[in-house]
Amino acid sequence: MSYLSSKKIYPGNWVEALNGWYKNIDTNDDGVNNASKGGPTSVLAVPGYRYFQQRGYVPVTQTSGAPLVTGNVIVPSPYRQDDTRPDITGMIISGSSTQPIYVYRAAASIGSGWNDGRAASGVYAATGNVISFGRDSSGPTAASGIGEGPIQANITSTTSGDAATKIYFAGGTQGFGTNPFITATGAAGVSGGTLYYSSTGAVTMKVFAKGAANDTTTSGGIYISDADSAAGKTGYIFVEICYIQPDEAPAYDDLEQYLNNRTVS
Repeated sequence: MSYLSSKKIYPGNWVEALNGWYKNIDTNDDGVNNASKGGPTSVLAVPGYRYFQQRGYVPVTQTSGAPLVTGNVIVPSPYRQDDTRPDITGMIISGSSTQPIYVYRAAASIGSGWNDGRAASGVYAATGNVISFGRDSSGPTAASGIGEGPIQANITSTTSGDAATKIYFAGGTQGFGTNPFITATGAAGVSGGTLYYSSTGAVTMKVFAKGAANDTTTSGGIYISDADSAAGKTGYIFVEICYIQPDEAPAYDDLEQYLNNRTVS
């Protein structure tokens, strides 16, 4: 699915972090949001380019018996008290042939909670595995591919879990994608991991359990402890993707007020 359009704001109106939630409201007063997804909000921060920031989360309620292998990202609605504007399940970024997107940042972390009894202390996986936030290509992708470094964030841990074959990711553990800035000359300076990820179509972002960053298949799974599950707690994997896109060409409503037909003073 590609977005139909996207909302554009300016730096002076940017008062809080963006996310990818953007839907039209109820258009026929039937009590539900019946409009199509419009698209994420962007900031026209540098003339000619729009900057996007999408944030979301994957809840983990599974235990070791049936762990989470692939997680769809939930983009939360900013309207918590309005049931006609529900969360969006599925984080999608999209470009076109004339206006590609260029991904420059991916980040992920394990939610730490505020000791309010809602968040699990952390999550578990098989020893050596990573929690990977990246694009879905009928499964995960390798972190070493062209442009894959900036669009993929892998969370690692060396903390032993509650058994010899388990590893623990404590709340607050973070993972980041590669920064797409060339800092060396020669082949190293233009390696695949230092290039922006570019796309002219729709890209779905998901969370995967992987054996290693370069794996292209899932392995094991992610889960919370039995004690946290029994207490009704949830583990959270928070994610963020940032990208830029050329802005639309100027349209009639951009210049209409400057056209002829002035009143002679």
